[in-house]
Amino acid sequence: MTFSLPLTQIDDALLESLRADHVREGRQLDYKETLPGARDDDKREFLSDVTSFANAAGGDIIYGLRERREEGKPTAEIEAVVGLPNLNVDFERLRLEAMIRDGVAPRMPPVTLHEIRRASGTSCLLLRVPRSWAGLHMVTLGNLSRFYSRTSGGKYQLDVYEIRAGFLAAEMAYERLRRFRNERVAQVLALQTPAPTAEGPKLILHALPVNSEEVWPRIQTLRNEDLINALPIIGGTVSDFRFNLDGFVLHTLRNDLSSQCYTQLLRSRGVEAVSGGALVKGERGGFYGTSMEKTLIGVVDRLRQFWGSVGVTPPLLVGLTLTGVRGWKVLHSPYWYNDLDGTVDRDVVAVPEVVLSDPAIDTDVLLRPIFDFVWNGGGWAGSPNYRDGRWVEPRR
Repeated sequence: MTFSLPLTQIDDALLESLRADHVREGRQLDYKETLPGARDDDKREFLSDVTSFANAAGGDIIYGLRERREEGKPTAEIEAVVGLPNLNVDFERLRLEAMIRDGVAPRMPPVTLHEIRRASGTSCLLLRVPRSWAGLHMVTLGNLSRFYSRTSGGKYQLDVYEIRAGFLAAEMAYERLRRFRNERVAQVLALQTPAPTAEGPKLILHALPVNSEEVWPRIQTLRNEDLINALPIIGGTVSDFRFNLDGFVLHTLRNDLSSQCYTQLLRSRGVEAVSGGALVKGERGGFYGTSMEKTLIGVVDRLRQFWGSVGVTPPLLVGLTLTGVRGWKVLHSPYWYNDLDGTVDRDVVAVPEVVLSDPAIDTDVLLRPIFDFVWNGGGWAGSPNYRDGRWVEPRR
């Protein structure tokens, strides 16, 4: 099936092989001869197709393929690759994305359009729909709202029991990630880490995509230098790297193991970044919250870019843990002296996770609840670095 292939490998020759080999439509593949029209019925049919993929296992819809029929009935096989005359890819991208945005609730992860150029000059168009873990998506166009999913026989409408099970499965997916995060933090505290560490204050960041199960084979095709450039280390620079049982790890090499830093790419669970150098208790009795915020915004930005490059889409669960900080202040910056006297009252600060479900949200907006929580620990009402909802780096 095409859904397991990178888009760069889906070309005219592959379409012809689908036809010649009699590859049938299935749970993750659908053939269409023409793009959806402007009528409500056409839009509703398009949205039911798209949401059925998102609510199941994801999949590809390929436009420009005529389906073979026998005695007037569709066979789910390709008769001919006919293409789409006068195709304007940019126009169709905007049009189809607008249809999905306006006719589906809640908002879906972004779909991807891929033009398949043909020697004849008439291109086909592939629409890739990722599997969604943000709960079920409902078609809201018109007076009736419907939920759809897919089997190998095509799409079908969900009944009330399947709808209930779908929402329960989404919540269970988040709960599994939360448990996984707690287990990983416990391992860090026990010094069971992929790079040598020692006791001392640590910053632990987890960025865990919900739908990353099928991404590891794509990551394995990347060069080591690609992974090193894509994955940030918090509070350090890369000195060593390797594949390991959990996935791929890059780390510093420091004589003081308490300041060791590493980033572990987990083969099916996301990224764990641990820094023993990001939290340093200075002469004023605490760590600088502003510096921490700036660093984490940059790190999560890079991770979002990395996930996008390997085909992972939201939702994304982000969690922050600080350890060894009991009695520390949360300070504004080295050039700010109007800090509060409150101190953190516990050794391990497990900040509640935030969930990125809308790919359009900016990273600084996403992380604000995490930052506010940390500043609360030092007696602040929240982060002092937001203006009109956006993070603003303070001036000296």
